[in-house]
Amino acid sequence: MSSNPISRLLRGRFAVALLAGAAHSWFCSGAQADDYRLAAQTKIHISIIQWNPSKGEYQRWEALSGDFLVSGQGTIALPVVGSLDVGGKTSTEVAAQISAALHDKMGLISPPDVSIEIAQYPSIYVVGAVATPGAYQFKPDLTVLQAVALAGGRYRPPPEKVGQSGISLLGELTTIRTNKLRLLGRIARLQAELGGDAEIHFPAELTGADARDLVDQIMALERSLFTARANEKTRQVEKLSDLRDMYTHELDMLTTKGKDTGDEITQTETEVAKITKLVEQGIVPSSRWSELRRVLGQMRAEHAQGDIDAMRARQGLSEATRQEFSVSDQRQTEVATQLRDAQSELAEVRSREYTTRQLLMADSTVAPGAGSDGNSDLKLVIVRQERQGPKEMKASETTPLAPGDVVKVFVAASMQDIVDPATPQPATSPQTGGQTQ
Repeated sequence: MSSNPISRLLRGRFAVALLAGAAHSWFCSGAQADDYRLAAQTKIHISIIQWNPSKGEYQRWEALSGDFLVSGQGTIALPVVGSLDVGGKTSTEVAAQISAALHDKMGLISPPDVSIEIAQYPSIYVVGAVATPGAYQFKPDLTVLQAVALAGGRYRPPPEKVGQSGISLLGELTTIRTNKLRLLGRIARLQAELGGDAEIHFPAELTGADARDLVDQIMALERSLFTARANEKTRQVEKLSDLRDMYTHELDMLTTKGKDTGDEITQTETEVAKITKLVEQGIVPSSRWSELRRVLGQMRAEHAQGDIDAMRARQGLSEATRQEFSVSDQRQTEVATQLRDAQSELAEVRSREYTTRQLLMADSTVAPGAGSDGNSDLKLVIVRQERQGPKEMKASETTPLAPGDVVKVFVAASMQDIVDPATPQPATSPQTGGQTQ
């Protein structure tokens, strides 16, 4: 019978065995999954279950299970537990950490069972002389050659364009660099807004650019926007503050009026009680008693209306206070979203700038038919984020990649360049590249 405790026990343990088997097969599908140490932008799937002796079955904690993204600081925010530092730890270590934290926080008799799967690794980025530079989904055992293939292989201009004048490329490069300067100014402004700075601190890459007129125009525009947005926020806060003060004043008046009305009601009730005795003795006519009762009823109605008005004022005060606090939160969210988009666009522009520069060099130095031997004349460099910071290393086609790696691909001018890549590449931010599936 399904209600038999032993049946429920066997069924619960069988389900857990299936879950464990599925998790084991999932991990075995990627050789790097067990040894992989969590890095920023890693998406993990957390499953939490616990044995329920009263029901004789395992129960899944739906509220605490789900997908979580490791932040740039190497942390995840888990309900009940709060922020956990998981950067540089394996999934097994993090599972034990979460189980122990839940055990301590909730005062459980035994710690719950926690399993963690790598739902999505940080993207790898391919930039330079490839057909479609950008961000690509990392998979275990991915090599440099496979990453270049994901990016469409080595970039090759159409045959009809080989040997043509580079004037159009120069024009495109100028447009790209102008857009880059505008993005640098916008990002500096957004960072100042997000950090609550009193002024914008423009990067040296913008202030040191040769196009002085354009740079001055960009900085003046961003300063104007910075001031206008700050003034707009100030006006919103002041308006809500005035509204809050108005409700506070109204509430004070209603409170004072309610106290006075309450005192008058008490006095009138005392007078009614006295006159009632006099009416019973025939000393005072009943009309006097009726008039006092009518006045007392009106006073009680006014007092009740005052309570309603005070409640409405309190609600208005609470709403105005909430809106005043939400102005900053909404602005922070808006600015953070705009900053993320601008940084992503800047990464794409940098990649386009580098590719266009390579095309310009190829237009003047590469003869038709050069480099027809596939990828043999490509220079490959990996930039890997380590504890001490980013590290640049030479790579070959069979070099394995790690999550978050940046692969720089460019055409070597000679065999010596392939052996000793010394040409500096444009800075590329792996955190801001576009995602390509």
